[in-house]
Amino acid sequence: MDDASVLRKRCEEIARRLPIPRPFTAESFVAALAEYRGRRIELVGMVADRDTPCGLFVGTPDADYIFYASNTTVLHQEHIIAHEVGHIVCNHEGIGALTQSVASVLMKNLSSRLITRVLGRTVYSEAEEAEAEMLASVILMRAGRADPARGSDTELTGGLDRLRSVFG
Repeated sequence: MDDASVLRKRCEEIARRLPIPRPFTAESFVAALAEYRGRRIELVGMVADRDTPCGLFVGTPDADYIFYASNTTVLHQEHIIAHEVGHIVCNHEGIGALTQSVASVLMKNLSSRLITRVLGRTVYSEAEEAEAEMLASVILMRAGRADPARGSDTELTGGLDRLRSVFG
């Protein structure tokens, strides 16, 4: 079995243990996961640009925070949030420090005292990123969501309906 197959199998085993609601929304998933883990998880929308990541997980003594790009599609937001959940449930610790642009996003939402305590835990290894990405895809597939890169059937149908109304 190759490395990708081993990773996928491990992520499928993890996802089977997670409380993935149907119908699925990121909010309902995070609420169910927080209850399952007995630990608060806060979703924090942020405007992401080319200098900031589209998602970020910050663990504190009191709660976990998932920052996600709110200026993108719902499907992309769900994937970002599921990816950050991957870091949480896989207990990823990170390997490096925050960049200044990421710290500035956090400053808008968390106290400077708290940020100082979490600065070194937000850059992940390639293996951790691959695991979080694979787990996000598996979670969304188990939830019955389309591949975020392709869009959903509903979005596709809606787009086709709009084209038909314009071109007849």
